[in-house]
Amino acid sequence: MNGTTANFLATRLWLNPAARKLSGQVGFQRESKFMNPSLRHPVRLPPTRRCRGGFTLIELLVVIAIIAILASMLLPALSKAKDRAKSINCINNLRQMALGYKLYSDDNKDDMVTLYLYEPAPPGAFYPGTVTWWVDLLRPYLQGTNIITCPSVWGNQPFGVGGPGGLGVALNHPELSAWATAWRPKLATLKSPARKLPFVDSGLIGNPRDRDPDAWVEVRHQQALYWRVPANTGYYEDDPQRPVGRHLKRCNAGFADGHAESMKVSAIGLQFYPSRTASGQVATGLSWLGGNGLFDERWMWSWGP
Repeated sequence: MNGTTANFLATRLWLNPAARKLSGQVGFQRESKFMNPSLRHPVRLPPTRRCRGGFTLIELLVVIAIIAILASMLLPALSKAKDRAKSINCINNLRQMALGYKLYSDDNKDDMVTLYLYEPAPPGAFYPGTVTWWVDLLRPYLQGTNIITCPSVWGNQPFGVGGPGGLGVALNHPELSAWATAWRPKLATLKSPARKLPFVDSGLIGNPRDRDPDAWVEVRHQQALYWRVPANTGYYEDDPQRPVGRHLKRCNAGFADGHAESMKVSAIGLQFYPSRTASGQVATGLSWLGGNGLFDERWMWSWGP
């Protein structure tokens, strides 16, 4: 049989299903004669175990490092946002206090509010006792009980040198507030009320001899209801309750015309005492405090122009 004929017969055989089946059986029988009986049945191999996915130690350390980097970038931004929100709240409180300062004067024959009256505090006062502090004098004009607070200062503070502890916002003493019978000014006579500061963020200063007010450091839990001005000599050094940059290194302030804003502590002009007038004369402020009646225009804390 030549090659062509063999190929033809092989093709016909493959195309015939019955023949193909018979050929397969014969082939299987031939192979099975020589096959090891123990291998005639297919051997099932155990399934390959799948490895569980997981981090290697290096990968885990890389992930931790990335999280730490992101946290170091985000946390300061979040902290600043929180401080900014507290500052806005504080400014709103100071605005209400500044408006109360004006309204009190309108209802009391233009008298400026005093640090405290020598009268027993009314029932339900914020500060009960034998005197009535300015906080309770302005209470009819303040909405809510948290207006006298700075949101960055929590809880009542201990009794201090000059009275009960405050809540971070204080009244100017003794120039832009009345005092006993020695100083009873009329608010209408105050020049430039839009530049004068009865209320500020205030606290006890731990480094009062530093000539840069922006560098002053507040002592925690030592706030009072007043802040002292440089013309209040002696007390200004011994009891340094002063404005402080509590909100992102800025001090919130309420002005005598009823508005409020944030500023650098150095803008208040406390460091320029004693000073000189525009004409070069020595200026030491109010005469009832021992001054010569001359003022520096940079003094936002002073009664003078």
